[in-house]
Amino acid sequence: MTDSVARSPVAIFMSVDLAGSTAFKSQTQGDGGGPAWLPAFEAFFREVPLIMMGQIARAFAMEDEAPDCAVWKVIGDEIVFMARPCTAREAQLLTIAFYRMVINYDKKIFERWPLRIKGCCWAAQISGRNREIEIPEMLGTDKDGLYMDYLGPDVDTGFRVAACGGRGQVILSSNLVQLLAGLEETEGIQFHFTGSRVLKGVYSGRPYPLFLMTMPDCMPETWEWEAEHNEGLRVLRENSPMPPDEVLDFLERISTYLNRMCHAGIEPLEF
Repeated sequence: MTDSVARSPVAIFMSVDLAGSTAFKSQTQGDGGGPAWLPAFEAFFREVPLIMMGQIARAFAMEDEAPDCAVWKVIGDEIVFMARPCTAREAQLLTIAFYRMVINYDKKIFERWPLRIKGCCWAAQISGRNREIEIPEMLGTDKDGLYMDYLGPDVDTGFRVAACGGRGQVILSSNLVQLLAGLEETEGIQFHFTGSRVLKGVYSGRPYPLFLMTMPDCMPETWEWEAEHNEGLRVLRENSPMPPDEVLDFLERISTYLNRMCHAGIEPLEF
């Protein structure tokens, strides 16, 4: 592993969340010998990090090294991984590893329990708008035993974006989409625009563009009995990705408008 935490100016956050977990807990109470829903959640928290590490090893098999990636936070039934990639290529491979983990584990957990998972991947430039701070009182998570937290509008935006994803889907922040769409080699990543939504505290109340990610050799399940109001599900069923050059032009026009009209301070990620 590289010493990426110390020198990379970009952080990538990858959130995987159990969908439908509250209903599952209330409907699966057990008979007094302990909650019957507990094995599913124990499996989720035990297996997801292991599978994620396996997918990272697969994604970086032909690379010299891989950036450190670890669980940053656990929030209820949500696991958030964090990594500090040193290059756009590393960010791309981390995103691919996370995507494959979500799609494969979504199928795996649904075979055992009436549960699905969803994923969100977003990025933040750790300087200016977003900051890294040390919290000495908390148990360390980095190689030096320190607990580092991340604060800023781009960090917060990711949690807002995550709420817009659906079961079996991986949704990406717009700045990460812009970075990945600008790479010469796509490695099979496809971008599906599912519309825009106003997110609380984001873009001065202007709609935020939402993109799902897919890969042709690892497509999500699109059950015909899923809720039809899910726009992402409709787009995935049609399998109509937006070409990378159109993605770049679209996001550039959005950032130009918001920077001029709202002083949004939107800038491309830089390593």
